[in-house]
Amino acid sequence: MFGEMSIIGFLIASPTMMVLAVCSIITVGFAIERILYFHSSRSDTRRFMNELGNRMKNGNPRTALDFCSQSNSPVARVMAQGIMHMGRTRDELQQRLDTAIDLETVEMERNLGVLGTMSNIAPLLGLFGTVIGIIKAFAAIARTGAGGGAVVAMGVSEALMTTAAGIVVAVIATVGFNFFVRQIRTRTAQLEDAREAYFTIWHQYTKRARQSTGVAATTNVAGSVPNGMPAGKPQSSQKKEPLATVLS
Repeated sequence: MFGEMSIIGFLIASPTMMVLAVCSIITVGFAIERILYFHSSRSDTRRFMNELGNRMKNGNPRTALDFCSQSNSPVARVMAQGIMHMGRTRDELQQRLDTAIDLETVEMERNLGVLGTMSNIAPLLGLFGTVIGIIKAFAAIARTGAGGGAVVAMGVSEALMTTAAGIVVAVIATVGFNFFVRQIRTRTAQLEDAREAYFTIWHQYTKRARQSTGVAATTNVAGSVPNGMPAGKPQSSQKKEPLATVLS
């Protein structure tokens, strides 16, 4: 392919090819890093939310929080934030969950800028190498004073190889970038769906908690009636508390 010159010699003789080789290593390295991240953090969001809802129905948020801590998925980290702040109002809780989703999105987008940059600059570097190769070919012709094929071949070979290398690097970077962007959109949509499912679980939990508090308060009031006083006929001097206070 390179005549009598090896691949190492061709890389040394062509600085542009050395730059493209470094770009290819960076592209493949970051693509592998993202693949490992998405593979290690994958999870079945629907199954996770069903299990979380079952644990919340038992009335013990601590078990639900422990369940979230056992998973390395984005939905587990987002739901952990929701459980730790479940005592807040709905608006405050939604703001906290939105922030957690944004943080997970930023983590998923990490290093994607490198792939996007490589997909843009690799063809330009290949074009730059093409120009350099043609310049070298004409410079060789000027030095020898003849236009033999052997003189021109090296410059044209460098021009074509840098162009091909730039296209290969750009294709790898573009395919990887688009694949990971698709993964991020899918997982972000799943996190938003999990957020809405959590609000349903949170509403049911708070409703049961208020009902339990109301029953306990009613029992305490009934048990505090003095002996000899008929139940349901409180003393006239006994102060009645508002219903909202009892349920709170």
